[in-house]
Amino acid sequence: MTTYLVLGASGFLGSHVHEAINRSEDEPCLVAVGRRPPRIALPPRSSWVPLDLAGASVKDLVVLIQASRPDALINCAGRTSGTAEELWDINTTFVEKLVQAMRLSGPTPLVHLGSAAEYGVQPGNVSINEAALTHPVSDYGRSKLAATRKIVYATEQGDISATVLRVFNPIGTGAPEDSLVGRAIKELRLALRNNRRFITMGPLGAYRDFVAARDVASAALRVTQLTTTDPVINVGRGVAISCRALVELLANVAGYDGGIVEVGDGSARSEAVSWQQADIARLVHNLDWLPRTPLAEALEELWHS
Repeated sequence: MTTYLVLGASGFLGSHVHEAINRSEDEPCLVAVGRRPPRIALPPRSSWVPLDLAGASVKDLVVLIQASRPDALINCAGRTSGTAEELWDINTTFVEKLVQAMRLSGPTPLVHLGSAAEYGVQPGNVSINEAALTHPVSDYGRSKLAATRKIVYATEQGDISATVLRVFNPIGTGAPEDSLVGRAIKELRLALRNNRRFITMGPLGAYRDFVAARDVASAALRVTQLTTTDPVINVGRGVAISCRALVELLANVAGYDGGIVEVGDGSARSEAVSWQQADIARLVHNLDWLPRTPLAEALEELWHS
């Protein structure tokens, strides 16, 4: 029986990791940690630990790890929006406390979910590999990069054993309402309800590497079962498509045949980072695995949820 300690288990990606653990065939035990109870049923002999991770102390985390005695720890905790201070508290300061706690509590393998926002501005039409110089353009990207650096340093010093999965643009059930697909779903539902012939979105010219959240979760579990040779691994499909193409695909799933009108100036991040595509050579080499879920399938699950 494998025991997983999942931090942020009730969030967007945390819920998908939870589901992946439920689907695993080794009679897993899950210790799910977060402020809210998990949205998904826990496996037998599993438990939910209510804890505000942003406010947790190093001692709290040591007690949690030692009491759980996990075979693997997966950190899905974090936030994508908020003030710079709020983002730093959970995305960076919490990770620093987690690393300290892991130094004190013994050798538990850590899988940490990072973000492609850490890369920031990169040369266009070139797949981004993990050795690329990082130039994050948002408070979110800067907070995630700082956490990655803390984890990589502790790993290189031999203090902990960890792998950072640098996740590109995940889509799936539970996607945040302020994400591209979250906004598109809101517009499409209003249009279908009110028989509108068009929806309005911000600029959709940016290209992104979209990947099913289910596949991100599968990659996280696969890392816990292997000995990886690289501290940072991209998780994406290795294919960039325009944001407009993604919204059109979602509209097709929704059965909407009206227009999609782009208005406004868009976010500074989209303007600065117009094109992102993951180089997934490390993913294939370390995990002997590739994402398999078609985007249309991930969008259909999201729409019907």
